[in-house]
Amino acid sequence: MKRYIFIFLILFLTILTSCTAKDEGTPFDNNDIKISLLNEEIKDEYRTYSFEVFNTGKLEIKFLNFYLYYPVITTSGSKGNPFKIEGETESSKPIKLKSGEKIKYTIVAPIKEVFGDSALLNFDNPLVELNGFVQQGKKDIPFSMRGGYLNTK
Repeated sequence: MKRYIFIFLILFLTILTSCTAKDEGTPFDNNDIKISLLNEEIKDEYRTYSFEVFNTGKLEIKFLNFYLYYPVITTSGSKGNPFKIEGETESSKPIKLKSGEKIKYTIVAPIKEVFGDSALLNFDNPLVELNGFVQQGKKDIPFSMRGGYLNTK
């Protein structure tokens, strides 16, 4: 009799645990990634930017790439630009940020050499893009953030 109760308990616990929904962990929220402009230097020939990317979330983000680009001015406003300048770090790739970690990116934009005196680009309001992967459960899920994270004058 004790043996049957023991077997029943084991089967009951097995069924109970197999029917429980699997926890995928904390959901990713791109608001947990903070991008800050640390420094900006404007010269006639070039512009230099320093940014800090801070992971305030609970999930590790990895394989990060950081870009800056100048929007193309149109008659109705502006549009994106496929030509981007990649940010550099002192860390070797792949870049990974655990919860509470941050990294500094530096971007040097050779304005005169590459763009000349173009009036078609909005140099006063550059845009940034951050992309990478976040692990949710056992899956690596890509993410991308882009927009006007700068307040340059």
